[in-house]
Amino acid sequence: MSEGRFAGSVAIVTGAGSGIGRATAIGLAEGGGRIIVGDVNRARADETVALLPPGAGVAVVGDLTESVVADALVAAAEALGPPDILVNCAGYGGGRAAFGSFEPMLWNRIQEVNLGGPFHLIGRVIEGMAQRGRGAIVNVASVAGIVGEPGIFGYSAAKAGMVNLTRALALHYAARGVRVNCVCPGVTDTNFLVNVRAAPDAEEIFARYARLMPIGRIARAEEIAEAILFLASDAASFCVGVVLPVDGGWTAG
Repeated sequence: MSEGRFAGSVAIVTGAGSGIGRATAIGLAEGGGRIIVGDVNRARADETVALLPPGAGVAVVGDLTESVVADALVAAAEALGPPDILVNCAGYGGGRAAFGSFEPMLWNRIQEVNLGGPFHLIGRVIEGMAQRGRGAIVNVASVAGIVGEPGIFGYSAAKAGMVNLTRALALHYAARGVRVNCVCPGVTDTNFLVNVRAAPDAEEIFARYARLMPIGRIARAEEIAEAILFLASDAASFCVGVVLPVDGGWTAG
């Protein structure tokens, strides 16, 4: 990663306590950015901050679906300078379930974390970016938001919502200097796979993933983060409303 490409930038990264979010926060900080590390878990958030250059990270801990936490993320960023970059990486899968047994509370929670929370956080920063004529928002959706994925109905619906929210916002704000783009990871080796590994048919699920991805393996978090970092950087200055699969070829067929 080139040094200095995020020099002077202030970035908010949600879900930054582990996995793709952590790898993204590290990449932004290595490029000279100052990072608000958002996560629901205090120990993980503090661990990410400790991995960043001294003084480059501030942890804000809490559930993004709570307005007070979203406010705290933005306030922490504004204490360093107006937020230039927002990466919505926090997510919740909710596990697999037969459609008929999908509980309404689970459905609502999946929508709140994956779509509602990011929507409201974007709403807190995007007008300020537009007034300054500069900003980059990168939403982390999923291949499951592009193609159907059996058994994860709520997650697939929420991530599809994130894909088209990205497109709608991109069209609305492009002329005002705010770029909104989206990365759709394939299966990635993060804590997010805990529920999959615990499923009774985990072996079958992973075998199917291997068949779906022509590259023959699941992704590393750093590989997804590189795509996010590109879209957040000035190198992607002409990328508007991009929905970028980073999926080992899953959606190429």
